[in-house]
Amino acid sequence: MRAPAIVLWIVVLLASASCERKAAERGGDPAIAPGAATPRRGGHVILPSNEPTYLNPVLETRYNRVLPLIFEGLVGLNGALDPVPVLADSWQVAPDGRSIRFTLRDGVTWHDGVRFTSKDVAFTFAAIRETATATSLKAYFSNVEKLETPDDRTVVATYKRPYAPALTTWTVGILPAHIFGGGALEDSRGNGEPVGTGPYKMTRWEAGTRILLEANPTWWHGRANLDSVELRFDVPDVELWASRTQLPAFRDGFEVATVPGNLFRMIAWNVERKPFDDRRVRVGITMALDRPRVVEDVLLGEARALSAPFFPMMYGADPAIAPYPFDSAAAATLLDDAGKRADQGKRFRLSLIAIRSQQTATNEEMFAIFRRDLGAIGIDLEVEYLSPIDFERRVVARDFDAAFLGWLPDIADPDPSALLHSSQVKVGKNFAGWASTEVDQLLEAAVSTPDRDGRKALYRKLHAILHHELPYTVVYAPYAHYAWSRRLRGVAAEDLGATPRFPGLARWWTDARGEARRQR
Repeated sequence: MRAPAIVLWIVVLLASASCERKAAERGGDPAIAPGAATPRRGGHVILPSNEPTYLNPVLETRYNRVLPLIFEGLVGLNGALDPVPVLADSWQVAPDGRSIRFTLRDGVTWHDGVRFTSKDVAFTFAAIRETATATSLKAYFSNVEKLETPDDRTVVATYKRPYAPALTTWTVGILPAHIFGGGALEDSRGNGEPVGTGPYKMTRWEAGTRILLEANPTWWHGRANLDSVELRFDVPDVELWASRTQLPAFRDGFEVATVPGNLFRMIAWNVERKPFDDRRVRVGITMALDRPRVVEDVLLGEARALSAPFFPMMYGADPAIAPYPFDSAAAATLLDDAGKRADQGKRFRLSLIAIRSQQTATNEEMFAIFRRDLGAIGIDLEVEYLSPIDFERRVVARDFDAAFLGWLPDIADPDPSALLHSSQVKVGKNFAGWASTEVDQLLEAAVSTPDRDGRKALYRKLHAILHHELPYTVVYAPYAHYAWSRRLRGVAAEDLGATPRFPGLARWWTDARGEARRQR
């Protein structure tokens, strides 16, 4: 959530020749084309990432590239976003769709050598339910009636009713009970010294700068090819991408990809505070914001408009519903109708909070445009940047007018319950505090409907309501940009997106011979 577009730069630092020994061949790996050189071990990559607050997949509320390399779920995702076995090597879904029986993979150990068992799954489930930290995971697991662990390798999840995203929710990273148990989850030493089952383990966290990871030699899937990964807490912005990547020298050394992303940036309106409890005020402010100018002039066209908070690359949204247009006159009329008439050119002050890492040159330019737009109709916009912890505290306490934030999928499913269900106002991520019985019923019906067409129809009804009521204004949905060294092989852009594929970065490898061939 640190840059206006997802911009990925990958720099490869080849390890010494002694470390570049041939790896055992990964049979059938779709990332390795027929006839390609054999994957080899060795090398170091540098990636940008948001800095996490907690190295804990239950507590961490911001997307980062650290956690998926350390922690694993029972289930992973393949290139088509279908569930594949990870910590569970098989599962059976009951004919009525109300239970899943997982058989856990045998022989898996945590980074410290302790055996992974069903007790860890039960602990993680309880942690999601019991933590005082607001998390969208509460919404995804709220339909679980009970979780049973009849033995060390069996987990049975029983649901109150059929739940379409059930399997996908188990992509959540599992926590080791022996590290995170024994006290409040927020106070656990594991939040800064993580122990997972994944392909990489942490060696150092330099606050504000970087996290260093090294390959887990006992990973159940076979040691990752790259020796180490460095995650730096800085991300280039869209202007640098647009200028730098067009240079011939850059193109000679890097592969480049631009793909539609599943991120959008939005404003959550605090509907529990006047005058934002009036939809005419929310719609009026939205129509006063020149979002098309932001997309074209600030983001250089590298984004698109959305009319509701649905992920751009997932089904659910109704494409026939267009975003509200930029129209200052119509905005002023709506505010007048809501009783917020201008007095000597002034209507009211709007205080918008954002996480401090959002204070980028690009966002400052965007907010300057919005400040002028709103000033033209008598609204004074004030932007306040906060630490992640203070931002979270203010949102939970409902101490804000509006909040600017990015939203990415926690699971590969279009269900927007975490943002919209009334049960998530206090304990989850319903930032707006918006509650609607009709919307709750649509959300619950959608996740209880097994077929995609049926869910689509329900979400389109929901879309119409969201567009009318506007508890959230989607400012834009950026495109995702990736660049990686031509010496890296086995890379797919999706490996580092919000829904990473399995095995992802663990299959990457460096090919020094490719560099030598280009020099000849």
